[in-house]
Amino acid sequence: MIEKFKRQAHKIEEMTPDERDRYADFLRAGSILVVVLGHWLVTYMTVEDGEIIADVLLQVVPETQWATWVVQVMPLFFFVGGMANAIGWESAQRKNESYINWLRKRARRLLWPVVPLILFWIPVVLLLDWLGSPADMLTLMNQAVLIPLWFLAAYMLVVMISPVAYWLHRKFGLAALGGFVVMALLCDIGHRSGVPVVGWLNYLWVWGAVHQAGFFWHDDRIPEAPWKGICIAAVGYAILVVLTQFFDYPLAMVGTGEAAPQPGDSNNTPPSIALLVLGAAQIGLISAFRRPVGRLLQKPLLWGAVVLVGSRIMTVYIWHMTAMVAVAAAAYPTGLWPDPEGVTAVWWLTRIPWVLLLTVALLILVFAFGRFERAREGRPTTLEGWPARLKAFGGVVLTVAGLGILITGGLYDAEGPMAVPVVPLVMLFVGLVGLGVVGTRLFGRWADTDPEPPPEDGNI
Repeated sequence: MIEKFKRQAHKIEEMTPDERDRYADFLRAGSILVVVLGHWLVTYMTVEDGEIIADVLLQVVPETQWATWVVQVMPLFFFVGGMANAIGWESAQRKNESYINWLRKRARRLLWPVVPLILFWIPVVLLLDWLGSPADMLTLMNQAVLIPLWFLAAYMLVVMISPVAYWLHRKFGLAALGGFVVMALLCDIGHRSGVPVVGWLNYLWVWGAVHQAGFFWHDDRIPEAPWKGICIAAVGYAILVVLTQFFDYPLAMVGTGEAAPQPGDSNNTPPSIALLVLGAAQIGLISAFRRPVGRLLQKPLLWGAVVLVGSRIMTVYIWHMTAMVAVAAAAYPTGLWPDPEGVTAVWWLTRIPWVLLLTVALLILVFAFGRFERAREGRPTTLEGWPARLKAFGGVVLTVAGLGILITGGLYDAEGPMAVPVVPLVMLFVGLVGLGVVGTRLFGRWADTDPEPPPEDGNI
């Protein structure tokens, strides 16, 4: 197996264009792996009266909230996504590909892996409901497995505006980025002042600002001198200290498990300006390490490993909470797993075998569902003009809304037909059809599933 990997790694090395930004692929895969590990470690579970009680470590041990300044790395994914979308849009323009077909292609790559997750869990919910599983357990379980989908909903909004955002970047440069930042700040102030709805716009403005910064990376305008990157990071983290210690911003950069946080109680739901500042600090850090890590990635074996992981990284991300739920359901109620009272030294020691066990479960899921990582080849839309735009934009709205409702409520609805939430599922399905993710070439051939460098126009 090792020899096979070495041969494959050298083949990947030969296929990789000289202009490929290997560091971007490394950051993309690495940031998702950090998110996966963070989700696995942040969940605190115990058993009471035979039922699993789940909590968030950040609430049980508040001191751990400082760690979110390191493990909340989703800003990096949006940052790398900005570079990838710039490459992708430039490639589409060279090929005279329309914006709508570019958007549909992006949607297929991003959203197609979600389809098997939904189709897998619906019959599981029906079976567990028929077997008489407690409603609160079903709700908790289904909300947990859908947690990763929030990112896809937010990122789809950013992808939709990418060509316009890139045009603004080309025309106005830093002023365009500043516009996103100002809008994010205004929405954040309005949200913290109690203005309804306005804060939720920051799913677009905060993440859009980080994405906009990625265009500067594409232009090679992000400082590469380590001392400059360290200075940017130091300023960013200093501002975070001021925001969290003097302006009542929460210390945690992720959700702490509160069902309905009050305005200003969360940096993540909706995104606050603190999360944008964290993104700026992280951009400084990764720019400081760009040269040394870039040199290491010239080694065929390391680069081959990055490509291998990257070829299945969305499957890893989408299914990692399913792996955790499956292992927890098998280990905790049966008494096979130690259940110390509180977060003790024993609990921390069990995190090592816990992560290893979850990794094995996830590898099984990746083996089973990894083929869905690459979307089927879809047909370009035959519509033109406003009908094509309305269909695509409607598809984005319905998909994002459907995902949002499902993430909030899960796939279990005790009052719904057959115990599933029909309305958001229909919204999601219609949205996916509108974007060409499903319903075109249902029996078409699969793309090549062998690990290889992502295509020229990016795979983010």
